Amino acid sequence: MPLILIPVLLLFVPAIEIVVFIKVGQAIGAWKVLALVFLSAILGAFLLRYQSIGVIRRLDRDLRQGRTPDASLFDGFLIVVGGVLLIIPGFVSDAVGLLLMIPLVRRIIRNFIKARVTVKGFSGNRGGFRRGSRPQDDVVDLSPEDFERKVPTDRPSDRPSPPTIDHRD
Repeated sequence: MPLILIPVLLLFVPAIEIVVFIKVGQAIGAWKVLALVFLSAILGAFLLRYQSIGVIRRLDRDLRQGRTPDASLFDGFLIVVGGVLLIIPGFVSDAVGLLLMIPLVRRIIRNFIKARVTVKGFSGNRGGFRRGSRPQDDVVDLSPEDFERKVPTDRPSDRPSPPTIDHRD
C-alpha cells in the first residue's frame, strides 16, 4: 500500500462519514441518527465480546490439536477491527465493521491475503531462535580434563522410584 494513500484516507473517510450523516439525518431526523450511533456502538461492543469468545475457543482447540492457529488469529484481528469500526461513530465504518463480523467475509479476506503473502522461515518448533542462541542456565561448559565419567554400581531396582502425582483428587 503506497504511503500517500494514508493521508488521503485520513481526509476522505471523515468527509464521506459527514456527508452520510447529513443525508441520513435529513431522511430520518437528527435524534434517530444519534440513537443509531449509540446503538451501533453498543452492538459493536457486544459483538466484539461475543465473537472474541469464539475465537479464543478456536485458538485453544487448534493449539491443543497441535495445529498452527493462523486462521483463528487472523479472524480475531478482523473481529477487533470490526468491533472498533462499529464503536466509532459513522455509518460507513459501521457497514464495514458489520461486514467484518460475518465469518464468510472474514474467510474471503483471509484467502485473498493468503494468496498474496508468503511467510518464509517460520518454524513452530524453535520459536524463532536458532539452537544455541540462548544461554542455558543449567549448562556447564567443561573441558575434557575437568570431568571423569563414573559408571553407576547400583542396580536399577535399588533406585527410588520418581514421585507421582495423582490428578484424580
